[in-house]
Amino acid sequence: MTTFDDTDLFTDAFRDFRGVGDATRRRSGLLTALALVAAAALVAAGLVWVRLAQHPVAAAAVDPSTTLAVFAQPQRSSDVVDDDDLAGSMVVPSSTRLVAHTADTRYYAGVSRTHLLCVLALTSGELPTTSCVAPDARGVDLTVDDSFTLVTTGGPAPAAADGWHEAGPEVYLKD
Repeated sequence: MTTFDDTDLFTDAFRDFRGVGDATRRRSGLLTALALVAAAALVAAGLVWVRLAQHPVAAAAVDPSTTLAVFAQPQRSSDVVDDDDLAGSMVVPSSTRLVAHTADTRYYAGVSRTHLLCVLALTSGELPTTSCVAPDARGVDLTVDDSFTLVTTGGPAPAAADGWHEAGPEVYLKD
């Protein structure tokens, strides 16, 4: 009886193919290397293109404590914020100034430890919220809760047609 081991079908079926795959493997390796180099070049070109497309506008850095007129006056007792309300806000306690208030919210301007201009909103019955921005020479428009806007010198004042009214120097509230 004949078994598959005795017939050696594999050798009979695939005889005389010994040198056929060698040139293809070399060429395949060369093509792989070229494809990898081309892919790396495309990735590098894409990174360079993205980097060149980013045109950061270099604005002159401004000390936040000089951006608002209220910072020129000394801190009064009404400007002091409780430590519990300042916890986690990074606002320097001695820099807070009360800039506006509504029936249920008091808005304080302050300077953070990282030299950002900040607005701290204290709404009765809610947790304090803080919004900060890096001031520059062009002016800053810092809006909080869609009802309060702080505009430094040179910043765009909100339109009265949109319901904004001036609540003090550089401070706007929405009706």
